[in-house]
Amino acid sequence: MTKSEKLLVHPFEIEVHYKKMKHIYLRIKPDGKVVISAPLGTSKEYVSEFVKSRLEWIKKKQQKIAMHKAISIALGEGEILLFGEPFKGKLSEAKLQGLLHERIASYYEKYWRFFEERGCKSVEIKYRMMKSTWGVCRPTARTITFNKRLIHQPARFIEYVVLHEMCHLLVPNHSKDFYQLVAYHMPCYKQHQDTRIIYDAQQR
Repeated sequence: MTKSEKLLVHPFEIEVHYKKMKHIYLRIKPDGKVVISAPLGTSKEYVSEFVKSRLEWIKKKQQKIAMHKAISIALGEGEILLFGEPFKGKLSEAKLQGLLHERIASYYEKYWRFFEERGCKSVEIKYRMMKSTWGVCRPTARTITFNKRLIHQPARFIEYVVLHEMCHLLVPNHSKDFYQLVAYHMPCYKQHQDTRIIYDAQQR
């Protein structure tokens, strides 16, 4: 005997399956949906508290899934992806980083006044190659490090990443308050997230 239902545990809609089992389990589907398997008779309140206790873990897993959910594009020989568009030619590492810094600095300036008015001190912007994240904000060290690979991504996605990391200056986690802050500045931030591109190129 099994029973299934949808349960809203902000900000997630949880798919819950009640089964003949002893323990409660949580998993994240490839599309990012949260699924709970729970013993028959488990209360909604218990399931909700179980999910709330794992909110940070869920959000981290969904972020990793989002990083691999992207538009796919193939590039021709001698082309690179520059701000989401095919570019014919070669650019030096220094030139690429300079272009990326100009773009990131423009978004930083766009939002900075809001954060400055709330007591944030200016931060040092750094760059390095990263495999599993697009940016890292360290409020206590007053640094934000961006993935150099952002140079290949569309402007809307880069802007989202910059805003995301800046919001960590005020909210150092991925709580409801954090995403409300992101949405305050960028109501359609989820659409910006979905503009990331996977590309096929012999580019180094």
